[in-house]
Amino acid sequence: MSNLAGAGASTAWLWAVPPEHYAVYVKTETFAVRKVGRGALARIRPGDTIFVYLSRAKVIVGMFEAVGTAFEDTTPLVRGGSYPFRLRVHPLVTLSEENRVPYAAFHDRLNVVRDYAGFREVAKQVLHPLPKVDEKVLEFLVRARQGQAPDLEKIRAVLDAYHQARQEAGGPEPVVREAAAVYPAPASFDRAEALEALLAAIETRGFVYEPWQVAAYVTALRTKPFVILAGVTGTGKSKLPALVEEASGGTSHLVPVRPDWTDAAEVLGYTDLQGRFRPGSVLRAAREAQAQAGYHVTCIIDEMNLARVEQYFAEVLSRIEDRRPAPGGAGFESPPLLGNDGPGMEAGWGTVPLPANFALVGTVNMDESAHGFSRKVLDRAFTLELSTVDLAAWSSTRPEAASSVRWPAAAWFPRAVRLSGLPTLSDDDRTRIDRAVGVLSTLNTFLAPAQVQVAYRTRDEVALFVLHAADVAASFRTRSGAAVDPLDLALHMKVLPRLQGGSRTLRRAVLGLLGWATSGAPFADDEDARAVLDAWDAAGRPHALPDASFPYTAARLCLMWERLLSEGFTSFWI
Repeated sequence: MSNLAGAGASTAWLWAVPPEHYAVYVKTETFAVRKVGRGALARIRPGDTIFVYLSRAKVIVGMFEAVGTAFEDTTPLVRGGSYPFRLRVHPLVTLSEENRVPYAAFHDRLNVVRDYAGFREVAKQVLHPLPKVDEKVLEFLVRARQGQAPDLEKIRAVLDAYHQARQEAGGPEPVVREAAAVYPAPASFDRAEALEALLAAIETRGFVYEPWQVAAYVTALRTKPFVILAGVTGTGKSKLPALVEEASGGTSHLVPVRPDWTDAAEVLGYTDLQGRFRPGSVLRAAREAQAQAGYHVTCIIDEMNLARVEQYFAEVLSRIEDRRPAPGGAGFESPPLLGNDGPGMEAGWGTVPLPANFALVGTVNMDESAHGFSRKVLDRAFTLELSTVDLAAWSSTRPEAASSVRWPAAAWFPRAVRLSGLPTLSDDDRTRIDRAVGVLSTLNTFLAPAQVQVAYRTRDEVALFVLHAADVAASFRTRSGAAVDPLDLALHMKVLPRLQGGSRTLRRAVLGLLGWATSGAPFADDEDARAVLDAWDAAGRPHALPDASFPYTAARLCLMWERLLSEGFTSFWI
């Protein structure tokens, strides 16, 4: 192994520990191995640094110092077997559960994997020496994630040592910003090529999505970091965000919603009876993203409408709308979610924003057991429906594993959060914006009488979605290769979810929109719509009408119009 400390100098080690043993090891200040790792253990000397990796949890949990040499002791230390080969240690940094360094933050940054197939193979050695440059990378990550306010002088010293070690090892240095290593998008990053690689990686895993669904999800998430995935159970709503992050080198966290959530306690945190602050699931995920600015993090709010979204998510919704350029121009971030450090709160929790590399994705099933969405929620999200089901799309053989392309966090940053914030535009950009704005202006002539017209926020987000979609235009296609219009999908996601009710004005709005989406001219009465509705029904009630001006919007309006005729009430939701 190259670049290890020489004789007489301290060495750093990576020690893979079973999660169930870690608490005992810390309490007794004694680490142990059974057989694997025994040879390396004999080489550890007092003063050596040990980074502890929980093997199944896939996190770095702390940094320790050896205070002796290896010894043998057969007295029981942990349950589950004999671990006789031991070492006394002293904790330097022990990270709280919410601050632990996740696998995604370090596994592809370490030189130690050079002679192995990957980090997992290194961890299988149980105990392994680290190159000096890897020691400085891990020390920086651990110290930056300490629950207490970091010692800036110590962080600077670590960074200086890291730069020196990197120069000695040879190779490029990543850019470091504040308390996280940031890897900006290289000029050679091809977003269209990367999305095609992502599609191939998902297919390799055996999951079935239309290419346009993945392209629309990725584009919506880039445009605005709040997406709602709707559809029937079992269509992969919760899985899609996790697959995308896995295939692009990011991280995802699943947060199941419970029906008893009536405030933001489980999302942002609360102070317990002992006066200690307990951070909520979204706040913890946001802090992880803040500390690892080079990686994208998605928090999946699963079954988010089992409770009333407005009650437990109101503060987050407000912060989403208050994003502004992040320091250094690296994307857009919100003000702090909590505002300041309160009683019983460890330093830092009160200043956590929604970082530029962080996104929220909610999954919903619309049935009688769930709550509906207010216009406030729908207006702040892209709502993507995953209800296209092809049960014949299965195979016992899978395509060959595709090479993955790591997406830098900057690849997820939008061009702007408002149209007014766009820099110089090309002629093609202006043409796309003018088309989107013209279509929305036409729609408002149908929507305004029912008081469901779109305003400036929707205008900007639809236009930005279309601009971002142009970067990956080839991926907006069906599995058979037919092109899908991103503007059609944007109307489906941002306009149709607003339509709900059975009033006379809403009925006229749906009827006019159906005619416009089908042929470009509004229908005046029920008879005008009958032929389109009959053709849609005869075709098997498809999700798209291929001959319509806006195929996906027209097909959903057929369903909504049918409900109005049969039930006197309609909504976007199935």
